Amino acid sequence: MTAPLARLNLFRGFLGRIDDGTLYAGDGRAVRGEVRESLIDLLLYHRPFLEEETGLTWPYRELARRRPFLEAEARQGKTPFLRQQARMFLALLPFPGQWQWLMQATGEMGNDTEIRDFLSLERQRIEDKIHRKPQREFKLHNFCQILKRPNLPGEKGILRIFSLPYLFAERDLLRRLNRFYILYIEPPWGVLARHAWLRTFAQMDDPAVIGVCGREDADFLAGQSGIVTTRLAHGDFLEEQPLPPARAKEFDLVFNASFDEMDRKRHAFMLNLLARPPLDRVTALFIGRGSEANVATFRTWVEERGLGDRVVVLANLRRNEVPDQLSRCRIGVLTSQNENGCRGIYECFRADLPCVVTSSMAGCNFELIDGRNGLVASDAALPGAILTALHHPETFSPRAWFLHHSGSRLSSLQLNGEMKNLFSRLGYAWREDIVPLGSSGATRYVDEAHYAAFRAEFEQLLEIMKPCLPVRLSL
Repeated sequence: MTAPLARLNLFRGFLGRIDDGTLYAGDGRAVRGEVRESLIDLLLYHRPFLEEETGLTWPYRELARRRPFLEAEARQGKTPFLRQQARMFLALLPFPGQWQWLMQATGEMGNDTEIRDFLSLERQRIEDKIHRKPQREFKLHNFCQILKRPNLPGEKGILRIFSLPYLFAERDLLRRLNRFYILYIEPPWGVLARHAWLRTFAQMDDPAVIGVCGREDADFLAGQSGIVTTRLAHGDFLEEQPLPPARAKEFDLVFNASFDEMDRKRHAFMLNLLARPPLDRVTALFIGRGSEANVATFRTWVEERGLGDRVVVLANLRRNEVPDQLSRCRIGVLTSQNENGCRGIYECFRADLPCVVTSSMAGCNFELIDGRNGLVASDAALPGAILTALHHPETFSPRAWFLHHSGSRLSSLQLNGEMKNLFSRLGYAWREDIVPLGSSGATRYVDEAHYAAFRAEFEQLLEIMKPCLPVRLSL
């Protein structure tokens, strides 16, 4: 039995126990732990398998079908034990409304060892993320951006958090920030079922706006109170730029992804496709940032597969050098496990390259890929889709699509409208629009003058955040 099939069968067994009335027999804590790990594996690491077996939304649908039974048990179960166990299942597994149940369980059963251990592990994972960062000091504008200044008492500002959102996962800090700002968060890797710590953003007086491009994430967040979602995030705000001077097409495809995250980006999977028919004559350019060690590892993979004559590796280009390299290629290919508004896809569109994307990628808005700008295909169908895109370039006009449907200007206008409507619903004034958003660079400001214009607000942010975070902050 393969590992993903074992995970799937374990989850099916869990569903069966709900249906046949045996859920509460045995060790509930062990069941919850096994099911949680199975879902994380299936929804993150084994997505192509899950897509083929059941469809990617099937686990969420099955949990949603059984939520009414567990909620009735949680409220009206015959014994305190049954009520507590039902609440634990609702709080610790990704049922619709999970975050509310988890917050309630934390308040009512905070001394329970299972809840304490869950919260402790969650905190440890966040601390591990922070400690794995090579730097101990962060500049504010490297992970957050003021889009609109507060004009209190009647008009709040808007604070964009585009990186390191786990730094903010403290209720007291968020409430202090919420006195001045509505928060707009773009989780770099999306949400899926594993980031329950994001519930902290749902505990403010005002709802948090979370940008999630993928339908899977948006549907999951729709079941959580205190959250408003938008389909705009990261790559949607890619700056419009003119095409670089035309160059000869030297490569069939470009694979643009970080060498420091090769498991998530699935570099080995792409190389394996290139090593056998029908892609065994296709040439490829691999670009991305990464440590010397990881880049060296990837070069070894290329040689081991006998691809040295068809694959070129360029690492750690400056961001402004990427468009020129894309112009050497015919199409782009993205195979990541998960993204959230993947900038690499939009960079291909802007460069007039159609992009072929795997349909198992979490965090991708597949509604945007409509045959004019690229193709979506399962892992099994990916080689055929790549050849179709290579052999029929006349059917695509990705740059025209990008200029008419995406980019910093249009997406910023759309976000401005969504935020203005939210302010109206919350009863706040709106006297000033947001500044344009970008997708590149440390500050994400399209106009660098906006950073200086918000200097006083950044200084205030620094004073609010400095005492609360386990890192040093500066402007």
